[in-house]
Amino acid sequence: MKQTNRQLQAMKTKNNLIDAALVVFSKKGFTASTTKDIAKEAGVTDGLIYHYFKTKEDLLWAVIDRHTLNHELNNLITEVGTNEPLEEILIRILHKLFSLLHSKGKLIVMFFGESQRNSAVGDRLSELIQQGVNLFYQLLSERIDTDELYLKIAIRNLLISLVIYFLTNDRHIDDIDQRKKYIETSVYQFLKIFS
Repeated sequence: MKQTNRQLQAMKTKNNLIDAALVVFSKKGFTASTTKDIAKEAGVTDGLIYHYFKTKEDLLWAVIDRHTLNHELNNLITEVGTNEPLEEILIRILHKLFSLLHSKGKLIVMFFGESQRNSAVGDRLSELIQQGVNLFYQLLSERIDTDELYLKIAIRNLLISLVIYFLTNDRHIDDIDQRKKYIETSVYQFLKIFS
């Protein structure tokens, strides 16, 4: 069913509010941000926000849902060929994951910072990390013969270490050679625990 111009404009406005909220939340944190700040960033009146979102927290969930890495991560994993060596597959996926982290840097900073102050956000972050782990598990469980829990913990450790590396180093120092060495070493160490 084709959407009307009014519906398309409403979706555009809603997405604009979500993107503006991401910018404001990443600068000020969720608690310190106001709907006035978000409206100013979006170039609308603050009352319009409540036309689309009941609460500022609903807007936060919309930011997280719209900008989660898991959508792209799922696409990356489903595009993987089965004939390549696992090491090459993982290196390629992790390089693409770093590109995603850079493109979603504001979300990552906001999400991790806010998860320390807001237990509901922390719970949502844990849930999204687990979804990412499950995506990798689907790819790796057919190629690595080990206990499910052991593999999932190893995947979680790998993914969290990559995000921490991004937050503390890579987003500030965009050194491709250093990133390449980090990814290759991480993949080597990850696979070594299963050999």
